[in-house]
Amino acid sequence: MKNIISLLTLLILSSNLAYSEELESELMLADEDYTIRLLWLCQGYSQDDEITQTDLNSYLLKCINNELEAGYYKHIKVLPKE
Repeated sequence: MKNIISLLTLLILSSNLAYSEELESELMLADEDYTIRLLWLCQGYSQDDEITQTDLNSYLLKCINNELEAGYYKHIKVLPKE
Protein backbone atom coordinates (compact mmCIF):
# COMPACT_ATOMS: atom_id res chain seq x y z
CA MET A 1 0.00 0.00 0.00
CA LYS A 2 2.85 2.37 0.84
CA ASN A 3 4.40 1.69 -2.56
CA ILE A 4 1.19 2.56 -4.36
CA ILE A 5 0.83 5.82 -2.43
CA SER A 6 4.46 6.68 -3.08
CA LEU A 7 4.05 5.95 -6.77
CA LEU A 8 0.90 8.07 -7.03
CA THR A 9 2.58 10.94 -5.20
CA LEU A 10 5.56 10.74 -7.55
CA LEU A 11 3.29 10.76 -10.61
CA ILE A 12 1.36 13.79 -9.35
CA LEU A 13 4.52 15.73 -8.54
CA SER A 14 6.12 14.96 -11.90
CA SER A 15 3.00 15.97 -13.82
CA ASN A 16 2.82 19.27 -11.90
CA LEU A 17 6.48 19.97 -12.69
CA ALA A 18 5.95 19.24 -16.38
CA TYR A 19 2.90 21.52 -16.44
CA SER A 20 4.77 24.40 -14.77
CA GLU A 21 7.68 24.07 -17.24
CA GLU A 22 5.22 24.06 -20.14
CA LEU A 23 3.43 27.12 -18.76
CA GLU A 24 6.76 28.97 -18.35
CA SER A 25 7.64 28.39 -22.00
CA GLU A 26 4.24 29.74 -23.10
CA LEU A 27 4.56 33.05 -21.22
CA MET A 28 4.91 36.15 -23.39
CA LEU A 29 7.74 38.64 -23.21
CA ALA A 30 6.41 42.05 -22.15
CA ASP A 31 7.24 44.97 -24.40
CA GLU A 32 9.64 47.64 -23.20
CA ASP A 33 7.00 50.37 -22.77
CA TYR A 34 4.89 48.17 -20.50
CA THR A 35 7.92 47.20 -18.43
CA ILE A 36 8.90 50.85 -17.99
CA ARG A 37 5.36 51.72 -16.90
CA LEU A 38 5.61 48.94 -14.33
CA LEU A 39 8.91 50.43 -13.17
CA TRP A 40 7.20 53.79 -12.58
CA LEU A 41 4.35 52.07 -10.76
CA CYS A 42 6.73 50.15 -8.53
CA GLN A 43 8.77 53.29 -7.82
CA GLY A 44 5.57 54.82 -6.45
CA TYR A 45 4.99 51.73 -4.33
CA SER A 46 8.56 51.95 -3.03
CA GLN A 47 7.94 55.49 -1.79
CA ASP A 48 4.72 54.41 -0.08
CA ASP A 49 6.54 51.46 1.50
CA GLU A 50 9.50 53.68 2.49
CA ILE A 51 12.08 51.41 0.86
CA THR A 52 15.68 52.42 1.49
CA GLN A 53 18.02 53.22 -1.38
CA THR A 54 20.05 50.12 -0.50
CA ASP A 55 17.04 47.84 -1.03
CA LEU A 56 15.44 49.75 -3.90
CA ASN A 57 16.73 47.77 -6.92
CA SER A 58 15.84 44.43 -5.36
CA TYR A 59 12.41 45.74 -4.39
CA LEU A 60 11.74 47.13 -7.87
CA LEU A 61 12.78 43.93 -9.63
CA LYS A 62 10.57 41.82 -7.37
CA CYS A 63 7.65 44.24 -7.76
CA ILE A 64 7.92 44.31 -11.55
CA ASN A 65 8.17 40.53 -11.75
CA ASN A 66 5.09 40.15 -9.54
CA GLU A 67 3.16 42.43 -11.89
CA LEU A 68 4.48 40.60 -14.95
CA GLU A 69 3.51 37.26 -13.45
CA ALA A 70 -0.02 38.53 -12.80
CA GLY A 71 -0.25 39.42 -16.50
CA TYR A 72 1.19 36.08 -17.65
CA TYR A 73 4.45 37.60 -18.86
CA LYS A 74 7.96 36.25 -18.44
CA HIS A 75 10.04 37.58 -15.57
CA ILE A 76 12.91 39.96 -16.21
CA LYS A 77 16.38 39.62 -14.73
CA VAL A 78 17.49 43.28 -14.82
CA LEU A 79 15.64 46.54 -14.34
CA PRO A 80 14.60 48.35 -17.54
CA LYS A 81 16.33 51.59 -18.47
CA GLU A 82 14.07 54.63 -18.55
